[in-house]
Amino acid sequence: MNVTEDTTLVITRLFEASPARVFDAWLTREEWQSWIGPEGVDCVVFLLEPHIGGRYRLEMHMPAGGPIAVAGVFRIIDPPHTLSFTWGPEGDASRQSLVTLTFTEREGKTELTLRQVGLGSAASRDQFRQGWNSALNKLARHVALEQSR
Repeated sequence: MNVTEDTTLVITRLFEASPARVFDAWLTREEWQSWIGPEGVDCVVFLLEPHIGGRYRLEMHMPAGGPIAVAGVFRIIDPPHTLSFTWGPEGDASRQSLVTLTFTEREGKTELTLRQVGLGSAASRDQFRQGWNSALNKLARHVALEQSR
């Protein structure tokens, strides 16, 4: 995998919840399904094995077009600090990227840094930036809703 800064995506966001709470939202099937994917896109999580070497599989039902199947393998699970997994179209190993999330406590909130490498092009990086930012908007609403209960 050839990694250059031109094709590496880095997003940093602040969430109104603890690192443990934000971390857990990535590894609980029902929670992940409620927010993963861009806004306006329904997702179904078919498989979630939250352990190192465990797999996941989900489908994103795009408004224009059919479902997109995404699958990967968990590489690092270090609660509530680091989570890393491969991400890409199911069955296409040549298009797998690596997503690494770090969760840092900041005065009772969580600073989440998402780093994705192996995207292949700046255009792909920019598409993923749009998709991840949209999904992280949904995650922010999800954990804020949980905090208010």
